Amino acid sequence: MAPPRPAAIRSFHDALGFAGPTWRVAGWGSEQLQRARFDALVRNADYRGGTVLDWGCGPGDLYFHLRDTDLPLHYSGIDLDPRMVALAESRGVPGVSAGDAPGGRHDYVFASGIFQFEDPADPLYYLAILEQAYDIAGRAVAANFLSANRPDTARAAGELYADPAVLSRFAAALTDRWRIDHAYHPQGADFTVALFK
Repeated sequence: MAPPRPAAIRSFHDALGFAGPTWRVAGWGSEQLQRARFDALVRNADYRGGTVLDWGCGPGDLYFHLRDTDLPLHYSGIDLDPRMVALAESRGVPGVSAGDAPGGRHDYVFASGIFQFEDPADPLYYLAILEQAYDIAGRAVAANFLSANRPDTARAAGELYADPAVLSRFAAALTDRWRIDHAYHPQGADFTVALFK
């Protein structure tokens, strides 16, 4: 049986370690793939600057990506792993905290990589998280997922491979303004969903 998601996340990061390039610490395959996902979040949310919640902030790389846009930014981040929060703080990332239940209201809520693992006890857990993110967003939510269209040879046991059709139905039930981008990643192995207010 798969471990609970928080345990799987911590075990994954334990295996990676907390030294070296932060894209590797966060579990991305390369700096270029991390940047492609961040670009997809920003582009698909029609990001124009403002208050941002980075849900699952890890070492805070999205903060630097957003800062480099030169748009107004008031950033806060939350992560399940206090070690990630400590790493982000050591890099000068502002407004980060440990936990799994963000509050407040934010213009944008971004979630990059937080839906990596499946949860056999709650296979559609990510929909509840997206709805919570939508509730606290003032303008848009954007999140990326490993795709169910990913080739079998590029899959790992215990990871969540979300079906874009499921996300399409969910998005359409929540808002009449949404988009799915399935074009930015090699082999269609990843996609981003954006939900607008």
